[in-house]
Amino acid sequence: METYLKIKDIKLWARVGVLEQERDLGQLFSLDVFLWSDFENCTQNDDIKSTVDYSKLVEILKYQSKKICCFTIEKYSNEILKIIDEEFQLSRIKIILTKCKPPITGFDGEVSIVRVFENN
Repeated sequence: METYLKIKDIKLWARVGVLEQERDLGQLFSLDVFLWSDFENCTQNDDIKSTVDYSKLVEILKYQSKKICCFTIEKYSNEILKIIDEEFQLSRIKIILTKCKPPITGFDGEVSIVRVFENN
């Protein structure tokens, strides 16, 4: 059976974008994270130490987002994957990183990148 943990709509403020203003002031991003791990021990024994501490994950991502400064969401998404992998060493990670209000004239939508990382 495939089991993963989903954390939806983590709000992050980061200095990411092509425009100088985006990198100076920062802007809002939304992050969905999907984490694959062996949750069987936690499922059977209700052992909190054998699962992912998602409160710690959110705290780390919020803290690290303040340090990020880059041009593209592609680069930012890669940094997020590295942070998660270094902290938790999971078998598979999927993220959806969304730039909530990209400064594009006449465009009111969002821009997202979907990334999947697998440890081999």
